[in-house]
Amino acid sequence: MAVAQSGKPAANAVLLSETRNGNTVTTRYLIPHNDGKHAEFDVHYTINRSDIVPSYSTNNEQMNELKEFMAHTSDTTMHLSGIHIVGYASPDGNGVQNDSLAAHRASSLYHYAVNTYHPKQKIDVDHHAYHWSDVVKAVEASNIPNKQAVLQVLQSSHTEKDKEAALRKMAEAWNYLAAKILPTMRYADIEFDYGVDEVVTRTTLVSQPKPETPPATQPAPKPVQTAQPQQEWVVVDEEMGIIVATPKSDAEQRKECRKEMREAKKSKK
Repeated sequence: MAVAQSGKPAANAVLLSETRNGNTVTTRYLIPHNDGKHAEFDVHYTINRSDIVPSYSTNNEQMNELKEFMAHTSDTTMHLSGIHIVGYASPDGNGVQNDSLAAHRASSLYHYAVNTYHPKQKIDVDHHAYHWSDVVKAVEASNIPNKQAVLQVLQSSHTEKDKEAALRKMAEAWNYLAAKILPTMRYADIEFDYGVDEVVTRTTLVSQPKPETPPATQPAPKPVQTAQPQQEWVVVDEEMGIIVATPKSDAEQRKECRKEMREAKKSKK
């Protein structure tokens, strides 16, 4: 997992999460990758054979590594973009037969991969028969007897058949070739092009939000003195035909009414 302290995420990044802790914001992105990585596994064959023997050479180790790799292909973050198989044959022997042998080795590895792992991707299959000129680098890096004489033969303009005949006449050199160099050229390899999505964590500092300023405290408004509504009392005396109306308070109105009614009764007597 990569950690970025600054900078913008890739254009194809997918936001996974965003969390904030104080003035730190941590953002996690998924960046898809469909290619950019390569894996290769080899299966070696015995001379003139195209069947896979797990116990031969480094086959057991290589096949276990292939199994482990294929187990990861089910991971949703891993994307296979290409699978290629190429079969090879060493230059000793008949050229036409070697070409056919290389093709059969490629075919055997193809069927092994398909029947064992059932990949969804198409597998490209090819083959190649080595020539004696392809042995030059391996000889130069080796301790083969009569190295210079061997190189002279390999780099000559003779036919493939004549080169092999000349090499076989150098017994020690030929035995070295047969034991240490030619077997490494009898194989098939399976190659994978793939990409693995990357999770990037980006941490940034942000300013703390300013607290909101509360509104200025204003003095409570003074109560408004409102005049009490004036009430009218209307007194009706049916006997005397008196109607009294007054804007005074309740108590005063009652008092005045009672007084006026008493006086009215007295005058009536």
